[in-house]
Amino acid sequence: MKLRAWALLTAFLLPTSGLATPSATDLPVQARVSGEAESESVFTLPPGGRLSVLLIAAQPRDTAYLLGAALLREHERAQQVRLRAGLAHDLAELQRSPSPVLAEAAASLSVWLQAHAPTGRIIPQLMDMRLLQVQPLQNPVLQQGDVVQLPARPTTVRVIGAVAQACTLDHEPRRDAKAYLRSCPATVAADPDLLFVIQPDGRVQQLGSAAWNRSDPQPVAPGGTVYVPLRVAASNGVDEHFNEEFAAFIATQPIAP
Repeated sequence: MKLRAWALLTAFLLPTSGLATPSATDLPVQARVSGEAESESVFTLPPGGRLSVLLIAAQPRDTAYLLGAALLREHERAQQVRLRAGLAHDLAELQRSPSPVLAEAAASLSVWLQAHAPTGRIIPQLMDMRLLQVQPLQNPVLQQGDVVQLPARPTTVRVIGAVAQACTLDHEPRRDAKAYLRSCPATVAADPDLLFVIQPDGRVQQLGSAAWNRSDPQPVAPGGTVYVPLRVAASNGVDEHFNEEFAAFIATQPIAP
């Protein structure tokens, strides 16, 4: 008891001016830039440093494809890990379908999912330095360990999902998303009424593809993905939001720098 009392008394008598632990917001932040930048490196920014400051320091090259640039944050990975696990479970259930074509489409998507890990990408994220400076709400404060990837401009568009075989096709300016399916035809496992476009900045666009809900033509930017969803009637038996969630996970995958 005497030792415990002495310890408490000592704690009260010790000076406290040098014992305060700085909060995370008071510490310098280290963030990394990779890809098409003059300074591809780890940068140390002052507390409260924003994305625009990092981009100015890194000096993106003219070859940097800012529409496909990505900000990756470790904190965001946890939610994406859970999303991926849920999709893997749903696909395992769909592979038990009595429809061989649906089971095969689910197996193909399962292989794709296993090959793509959660990245922590923040979606969407503006990457134009000048716009970030005049739009502070779009200019996030960086966190420890953030990574910015600056890819070169791609020349292709991917088509995945309920198709005979996943395709990587040459990008054609102003080509409608549905037009890419002529080069990568859908199977009978595809939903006839829906199509998803995942633009290279991570924006997901859901399009009507039937006569009764046809959307206006939607071009796909270089590096974008067209996701042909599974029949809603089939996927609803597992998860009514399966196709939306799969498209959302595709959006987490940045273009490789």
